[in-house]
Amino acid sequence: MRIVLLALLFIIGLAVGDLSGNWNGSFRVDGGDQDVPQLLLLKEDGANLTGTGGPDATERYPISNGQVDGNRVTFELTTGDWKFFYDLKNSGLQMSGKLVLKSANDRRSAEVTLKKAH
Repeated sequence: MRIVLLALLFIIGLAVGDLSGNWNGSFRVDGGDQDVPQLLLLKEDGANLTGTGGPDATERYPISNGQVDGNRVTFELTTGDWKFFYDLKNSGLQMSGKLVLKSANDRRSAEVTLKKAH
């Protein structure tokens, strides 16, 4: 019984495991009528998260202030006039949560969902 419990805990740990790798998904701004694609290349190092993100492989922006705290993942991207603030929940091979987009004259909210590429 003890071995089964340890094996189960190990499998659960793997499911939530390392965030390093490619993540694909999209977001839709509240009130918007189309999904905006997201492609993130993440590197987790303990509680720190770095990498790049953007709509596709040709348009990339560096991640800043990336943090991993349990299953909570937060980071920022800056794309010219816009700053993107991600606040996500990691459930293994998927992350989802809130995205706040800010510019000098505008603020928008969105729901974002990302899946880890195999």
